[in-house]
Amino acid sequence: MSLKRRREPISVDAQIVEIYEDLANENEEIRLKAAHTLLTKVSSEKSPSLEALQKILKRLFRGLSSSRKAARLGFSVALTEILQQHCISDHIDRPVLEVAAVISVLEEQTRALAGVSGQEERDHYLGRLFGAEAIIKSGILSLPDSSVAQWERVLYLIFELAKKKSWLREECGWVLCAALKDPHTMDSAHVEVLFEKLDSAGLTKTPEGVGLWITAQQAYPDVKYPRHVWHHGNPLHRKEKATLARILKETSTSHDANGTAKKASQRGTWTSRLHFSWDIVFQALLEDRPKQLAFPDLWVEAVDNGLFAAASSDERKYWGFLLFQKHVQILPITLFGTILGSNFLRCMINQLASAERYLHRIAEKSLRAIHSRIDQDPQITSVVIERFIANGYANFDHITKTKTLEKLLNQANLQCLGDIIPMFCQLIHRPEAQDEKSASATRQLISDYLVSLVRSTRSPAEGDLVLTEYNRCMSAITTIFLKHAYFEVIPDVNDTAKSPEPPMSSGSREVFKSRLMSCLSHLMVKSENPAYHPYEVVNTIRLYETQTEEYSPLMSFDEKSDVAEIIRKGWKTINKLHKDEQSADPARTDYLRAFKLLYTLTILQVYNGDADAVSIIDELQTCSKALFASKSPIDRGEASETLVEIILSLVSKPSLLFKRLAQQVFSVCTSAVNANGLQSMIMVLETKENVSGQQEIFEQEVSNGDSDVVMSDVEEVDGETPHVEIALNDTTQTMDMSDAGSSIDGQLQDDNSDTTDDELAEFDAKLAQALGTRRLDEDIAANEDESSDEDMDDEQMEALDEQLEIVFRERKKLISKKNEKKEAKESIIFFKSRVLELLEIYIKQQYLKQQALSIILPILSLVRTTSNKQISEKACNLIRDYLKLYKLKDRLDASVLPEKAKSFLEAVHKEAMEEGSNAHANACSQASLLLTKIYITNGGDLSDVMSQYAVTQLAFMTELDCHIRTSFFSDWLNWCTSARKALAPQYKSSE
Repeated sequence: MSLKRRREPISVDAQIVEIYEDLANENEEIRLKAAHTLLTKVSSEKSPSLEALQKILKRLFRGLSSSRKAARLGFSVALTEILQQHCISDHIDRPVLEVAAVISVLEEQTRALAGVSGQEERDHYLGRLFGAEAIIKSGILSLPDSSVAQWERVLYLIFELAKKKSWLREECGWVLCAALKDPHTMDSAHVEVLFEKLDSAGLTKTPEGVGLWITAQQAYPDVKYPRHVWHHGNPLHRKEKATLARILKETSTSHDANGTAKKASQRGTWTSRLHFSWDIVFQALLEDRPKQLAFPDLWVEAVDNGLFAAASSDERKYWGFLLFQKHVQILPITLFGTILGSNFLRCMINQLASAERYLHRIAEKSLRAIHSRIDQDPQITSVVIERFIANGYANFDHITKTKTLEKLLNQANLQCLGDIIPMFCQLIHRPEAQDEKSASATRQLISDYLVSLVRSTRSPAEGDLVLTEYNRCMSAITTIFLKHAYFEVIPDVNDTAKSPEPPMSSGSREVFKSRLMSCLSHLMVKSENPAYHPYEVVNTIRLYETQTEEYSPLMSFDEKSDVAEIIRKGWKTINKLHKDEQSADPARTDYLRAFKLLYTLTILQVYNGDADAVSIIDELQTCSKALFASKSPIDRGEASETLVEIILSLVSKPSLLFKRLAQQVFSVCTSAVNANGLQSMIMVLETKENVSGQQEIFEQEVSNGDSDVVMSDVEEVDGETPHVEIALNDTTQTMDMSDAGSSIDGQLQDDNSDTTDDELAEFDAKLAQALGTRRLDEDIAANEDESSDEDMDDEQMEALDEQLEIVFRERKKLISKKNEKKEAKESIIFFKSRVLELLEIYIKQQYLKQQALSIILPILSLVRTTSNKQISEKACNLIRDYLKLYKLKDRLDASVLPEKAKSFLEAVHKEAMEEGSNAHANACSQASLLLTKIYITNGGDLSDVMSQYAVTQLAFMTELDCHIRTSFFSDWLNWCTSARKALAPQYKSSE
């Protein structure tokens, strides 16, 4: 009986096991710390044995084949450092690892055995590549005692991997490319061997081969490279454009050492990562060298016509977008337009058009990259817009449902505008369209972009150095519009390019008129001198009228007619105002500019076909003479009233330009407005909001024929509903007329809700009478033959047709009458809104004037009687602002009898007793407090005010028809509390 041999205990180093575990940790700091610990453990000072080093070497190489956590990263770092320490002989008595032995260990530990699973085989191949990379990075292959044969062994391993597993080919190329950039890893002899083996492996004309070749030429220019591969040994040679493009797209063939063509192995499965060779190639092309490809040539060939070709797959287009995003941030402005090719823009438009498209998100990211670059370098803006326009994508925003071009225009600076405006001008002159309809659509689109430029470009302050350039750009835009709106270019047989092609349509001319008025509307608000640009426009029109050989005015006047005479006087007055403005003092300058603005825009309305503009010019002549020259108070008062009437006629039109014009002029002339002028505005507020009120205030002169003139500066794009500004402030806040009348619609529906059913019933009865039938609910058992028309002869049928025509004509008249009521109500409410805005300006500037008190009661009455919520809110805000402006230390400009102020207060208290809304009650309370302050500060006794509140409170308690709110009294008590500190010392001193 034999005895079993006793197993000897295995000695395990717990520390080294922990080190190996930490080398695979996903935390980079832990991995680096573990590598440092391992290096310390086997450092030269501790004199490790050769057997220990070999054991650690095998364990590290074996760890590279592990897919556990981050094992490859940690083990490769440790391996590289150990090879650097222990493969270099420093003539000290210590063991040295042989390079050949190291490579043998690599081959042995990373060899995939037969029968292993696919995942295990993949892990071994990756481990071999990481091991080869560690050996190269350590620099041991370039040691003096290391032969080239060892370098060849490593290259053999790498190239075999690249050929056997296509999905590893790019990684193999990346390892060698990184080695070429590191001077301590190889020398010239190693480079020559590298390309010899690369060529023999048939990988020269692959993306990896191109990247290696270019990198090597930059780092080792004196090395002899294979001659039979590229023209002049340079893959970037001009003659290699097509070949290089095919290689980068990975659709090329390669050649073996004998020159035999063969298919190059592909990368395997598609990856979203861009191949590293693209960066190397295009980075090299940014350097200008003799006989080298130009960057634009290869980009167009390989990217725009290659990756973005219509037949390209989504995967290749994805690579194209990645390339674009890389280069959009680094290319100089001279090359930036290259990457905005026609195929790229077409692809981006297609992908942006729908969120369901496969590449929609990366297309959006590319678009954001463009905006990001422009934020850093605004000069790029003109280049980007030029490429969009040149490739026929002026309607980019419309197609993609974005605001890309609009945002680009908003980012443009003045220098870019100098390039963009002439480009837009040329596109208006000769759009790339053969038919008139397409040309008109393009011209309207470009017109909208020009208006966007005017709206978004910031106006420099007076005295700024760039103000001249700003004015020049804005004048260039307005000149484009006026030239095509009011003039026709006379054809020149010697120079046909001067004439627009296709010819301007009447619709396009109307669009140009509209956009010109929109531009002037924006420029008036933005400029410190609001009359500057309108004057430049009419002056340019006058100049073009004298150039009869080139331009023919579309509107001409009989030189002997009264109209022509009035216009000539208007031109003469404008020139005089302009001349006087140059030498006038600041106080008078504002008046001169205001009247110059009125004259210029009124003359412009004459060219727009406004029949009332001529009479306004005549009235302005009389008005300006009286205000500037006459010393008679009567003449000046009448002139002031005339001016108010003119301003009211302007604000009655739904035009943003006229609104701003009226407000600009009125803000200058508020001090000249007398009581009669205020009464004219108050009459508008007192007008009934119906058809009779409309006929009364407009004197039955409302006609549909003026609508085109009225809406001349209302922007209308792509057939959308015109937007009319009825906001309170000077900012560009617009709202649709349908929105402005939303509350009107609701009110009309409420008013008509009781009559609709009756009207429908009446219509049904008339229709049944005409047809000779009965409603089903009246006679459910009626015989169908009674309503049949089979027994009717021709005469009966004709009589029936006449009866039906009468019934439906009456129905149409009824519907038309309803629409007329609705339109009348909207127009009155719109007019009242504009008048309230004027009164707001008046109160802010003239709240210390005695005549300003006359607007308080009409405003309160308006709040109570109006059916529109917006009007009510505006009126309440006006009273609130009046109350805030008037302080207890203020006094009116003229003495006010206490009895008169007291009568105003009594009237306000009576108004507060009327039945009304909460807004009406609050407005009455604020008006009462306002008049209280005015009464007290102008000689009135506080006890009288308190007595008036007592009388009102008594009426509240004893009269059931008194609808005053309790807040009326609580507001009074709150005001007394806050005003007590200011009033008490005054009354004590008076005692």
